Amino acid sequence: MYILKKDGNFIFRSTSTNSKGFITPLATDAHLHFIALGEKLNSIDLEFKNLSEIKEAILLKLKEKPSKLIMRGWAEPDAEPTKKFLDEINSEIPIMLVRRCGHIAVINSKTFEELNFEGFEKYINFDTGRIVESSIHLFYEKFGVYTDIQKNFEKVENYMLDLGYGFVHSDDLHGIKPENLPYENTRIKVFEKVAIENYDDLVFKFNNGYFNNFNSVKMFLDGSFGGRTAYLKEKYSDADTKGELLWSEENLEKVLRFCEKNKFHLAMHAIGDGALDVILNVFEKVKPILTHRVIHAALIQDYQLDIIQKHKLILDMQPTFIKSDIHILNKRLGDREKYSYRFKEISDRKIPYFISSDAPIERVCWWEYPEILAGHGISYKESLMKLFYAPEEIDSFSRESSIEEYHLQYKNNPFENYEYPEKIFIKGNEKIFQSK
Repeated sequence: MYILKKDGNFIFRSTSTNSKGFITPLATDAHLHFIALGEKLNSIDLEFKNLSEIKEAILLKLKEKPSKLIMRGWAEPDAEPTKKFLDEINSEIPIMLVRRCGHIAVINSKTFEELNFEGFEKYINFDTGRIVESSIHLFYEKFGVYTDIQKNFEKVENYMLDLGYGFVHSDDLHGIKPENLPYENTRIKVFEKVAIENYDDLVFKFNNGYFNNFNSVKMFLDGSFGGRTAYLKEKYSDADTKGELLWSEENLEKVLRFCEKNKFHLAMHAIGDGALDVILNVFEKVKPILTHRVIHAALIQDYQLDIIQKHKLILDMQPTFIKSDIHILNKRLGDREKYSYRFKEISDRKIPYFISSDAPIERVCWWEYPEILAGHGISYKESLMKLFYAPEEIDSFSRESSIEEYHLQYKNNPFENYEYPEKIFIKGNEKIFQSK
């Protein structure tokens, strides 16, 4: 058999079966919300549902007599629920419907009765019930984030293993404590990030043991294109706003210096070019030594590529957004659309990057990424190496040492003529690979 090594070469190894298959490590998802994906898999997904279908889904869940209800996945143009819509269904328990981007939600009147939104007024439309960004976390803090963490974990671990994933970089540690995460003795290797709301939150979590087992910090600088909360340098083409900037340069600088001092990896959510400017201005001032990453980096100006390259920032990007955002990018950005999802320019400049799903916002489908990126000038080999080995730079999980027990098997060399793997091997158990 031929085994893929970290240097990008397949090396022949003689075995008792004399198999001529091509063996690779299991895939890595470099950015997703692992437990949240399990919650989605255990619930009813609202994606692509109209209001009538959403109502049916809510009524079905209400039969379980929950004390609160959180459902996820709605988006325009299929549906645009409001407070009035929810109140007509139920006003006895708190209900929140989260948009597929995760940065916008709609709540009912009961939620307004139960929560104090003082100080968050700019994030709330009291007439429509729409709330955005940090105001959503008030719901989670009051009522909880997940229905059953252990059940979610068991569901998502089996699901991901069946799809050929063996490693994930997750973002679930907000609204819950480290001891709530069931990450001991897992079959999938999980690199978790500690999400923070502000600098004081970082110091509090540092002093209270959040980093005893984790060494990565996650922060959100802006929102999403869909919700017009991604922070742009100039106003949106279809709205009188630049979006939402959630961190100042001053506070980001404090966090970056803290991470450098404590040898923490900093992962920064930034979709808009305005949010990216804030990051780059701070990096120009601090000149960090450690390797950090920007998650999404969906809109990048030419001069920003120069600064990113200078500081060796890793860009963690999602190929499926190219397809899912296609119907809104021109409306939101106009001529600036040409600066979105610049995989080819990033590759040509040798800027380090990861590819990931951002599930449950998008599907987990690593096998489709090489095909998507091939249409943007990225070779199959480059895409697959990003999936199989690149994230090791950050998580330090050795793919080569685990390849004997955990691997994918291809009939032919996938670098030359791309095909999906034939089989998945997990500790001696063989499964036929089936995409979902």
